[in-house]
Formats: sequence, structure tokens, C-alpha cells
Amino acid sequence: MLISTRIKRAAAAFVAAAFACSLMLTGCTQPLGQASTEQEEAGPTSRSFMAQMNETSNLLSEKMASFADAVSREDLVSMKLQADAAFGVISQMEAIEAPEELADLKQQYVDGCTQLKDVLSGYLDLYSEIEASTTRNPFDYDGYPDRIAGLQASYDAAVQALESADKSAAEM
Repeated sequence: MLISTRIKRAAAAFVAAAFACSLMLTGCTQPLGQASTEQEEAGPTSRSFMAQMNETSNLLSEKMASFADAVSREDLVSMKLQADAAFGVISQMEAIEAPEELADLKQQYVDGCTQLKDVLSGYLDLYSEIEASTTRNPFDYDGYPDRIAGLQASYDAAVQALESADKSAAEM
């Protein structure tokens, strides 16, 4: 019972961290006011792209909040639905057309979100295994710390990728 409580606490902390990661994307609109004269000619396209990215990141934040809520209720079905919704938003982000001068920036954000998607998938897999365990087929808690550490390392890489994208956007 104590291990189950620890897992639930770790799960809640993990989801909160993932939610915070998705909020980092909202900083991507800051550099638009700093455009050079050459970039101003392409400004409306750049502004439109950045507005779409910001809107999509806000939507992703909403989906991550719903995912966190499902975790707090220990509702695996809702967790999967909300994760799928977040994955759909990430796909929308990938589909946003970027002006040529912002294509690399877009890819940085997409890469970070894709890493976040992989972390959420890994987390869902782990939580599904725990939920599916039975007395006859118990979950192997011996490997749990390593799996959480691996997910945390992947999460840290996703955060770093998004921070790097934010830094690139701020330098434009």
C-alpha cells in the first residue's frame, strides 16, 4: 500500500512538471516587436505564425491540465483520452506553416513537444502496467525507480529543448 501511495505522488508530481513544460511555449510571442526592417516586410506572416504557435501552445496547456486532473482522479481512461488530445494538439503544431525565416524555430518547438509526447506515452505505459497488475501477476517494483529516472531524463531533455526554443525566439 505504501508503494502505491508513493507511485501516486510521483505520478502527480510528474504530471505537474509536464504541465509546466507545456506552459513554457507561451513565451514564443515575445520577439516579434524586435524585428529588423528586413523582417518587418515579412512581419504579418511571422506574426501570424507566432500567434498560431501561441494559440496552439495555450490549447496544449489546457489539455495538459485536463491530463493532470485525470491523474489526480486516478482515471486511466481519462488520462489516455487527455493524452491523445494533447498529442492531437502537438500534431496541429506540426502542421502550422512557418515562414522560411522561422522554420528552424518552429522545428525546435515541435521537437520539444515531440519529446514531451514521448514522455507522456512512457508515463501512460507505466501507469497502465501498474493498474493492470494483479495478485497473480504483480507489478515489478524493482525496476520502477529506473523507469521513473528514464522518464525524468526524457522530460528534462524536453524541457531543455523548449527552453532552447524560447531562447532562440527571444534572440530574434
